[in-house]
Amino acid sequence: MVAVNKNIGSPDHWDCRYLENSDEALSWTEGANSLSLKWITETLPNKTASIVDVGAGRSMLLPTLLANGYENLTHVEWSGVASQHLQLKLGGQASGIKWFIGDLFDWQPEEAIDLWHDRAVFHFQTDAESISNYLRVLHQSVRPGGYALLSTFHLDGPEKCSGLPVMRYDASSLLATLNSYDGSGWEEINNTVWSHYSPSGVEQKFQYILVQNE
Repeated sequence: MVAVNKNIGSPDHWDCRYLENSDEALSWTEGANSLSLKWITETLPNKTASIVDVGAGRSMLLPTLLANGYENLTHVEWSGVASQHLQLKLGGQASGIKWFIGDLFDWQPEEAIDLWHDRAVFHFQTDAESISNYLRVLHQSVRPGGYALLSTFHLDGPEKCSGLPVMRYDASSLLATLNSYDGSGWEEINNTVWSHYSPSGVEQKFQYILVQNE
């Protein structure tokens, strides 16, 4: 039986968020020159590296990597509206990215992943079952020696995101949770607490961590 990710809200919930709001109005919107982009390009200068962005929405991270010459990119998103909007925006360039619309727990990569990027999907996993299912997909997807770059709300961050409850972490608790899945051996490469400001000027503290699959 396929696991169902019940904690992140329905596709309709996220479709409505994207239909009713421009990127400029969404609290999670970041510019193209993000901390994630900096860490990814520093960690993986090889332009053929396999990179997945889970919960990618209308983020410009993958299009920016594509423009910088990266060739093996995958966009995984629960909201069909967000995915379709970004594909339309990219036009012919959209063919340079692989697209999956649906539950992350159903997704299977075509090949082992060199870097898994997640800005604010993992923190929606608020019970033991959904955390375990997320870690299972992560563990099965990333190759030995590969990387995961995760960003969650920090312990001093908001208790909810887009109206849904979240788990909050610091670097040590996030690393411990990643390594709680049987067989995992993640080693921390970098971490920082990052203050993101919503369009309304509200500060949101994120915990970023970069780990390697040893």
